[in-house]
Amino acid sequence: MDDIAEQTVHDERDIRAALRANDMRRALTLMMNRYGDEVYRLAYAMTHSYHLAEEVRQQVFVEVYRDLASFAGRASLRAWVFGIARHRCLDIAKKHRRWTHRFKNEPPPDEEPDDHEPDRELDRSRLAKILASCLAKLAPAARDAVVLRYHQDLSYDEASAIAGDNAGTLQQRVARALPALRRCVDARLHTGSSR
Repeated sequence: MDDIAEQTVHDERDIRAALRANDMRRALTLMMNRYGDEVYRLAYAMTHSYHLAEEVRQQVFVEVYRDLASFAGRASLRAWVFGIARHRCLDIAKKHRRWTHRFKNEPPPDEEPDDHEPDRELDRSRLAKILASCLAKLAPAARDAVVLRYHQDLSYDEASAIAGDNAGTLQQRVARALPALRRCVDARLHTGSSR
């Protein structure tokens, strides 16, 4: 077992011990420390906004705290937290689409621009923007599968518990999406466009 997997198992044991002791505050603190950054990265990958990603992270842990006592344990704690995060991202995307439709394609006022990267990160930032733009062109189900599998580094079984689809279906979506994603990124790199 590698160090990361071992730490994950150790963290989950600590969280479950806090739950058995009915120490919800400690369990939440441990979960925020263990999963907070990963939830933020997932939210950013799905929303493309630093502000919205932070909002999702906060909403997720409010819901985790609210529902922690009723956690049934049918999935791992990590899968449960990521399932909540995914649903909050979908809610925000739906809200964003309604706002855009209602106000003629103007971005919501609370969305901050993504162009405040340091100069030394320009190439990395450009590649990230190209990848985000190409991901946005995928069908929502394919995009979710790719983000869960590669951005969040989840196994297909873990992603299945979060997405509510079977692992084989997710694997097929990823297999079909990756060549299209690769072609899109290559085309944008060669044309110099990040949109």
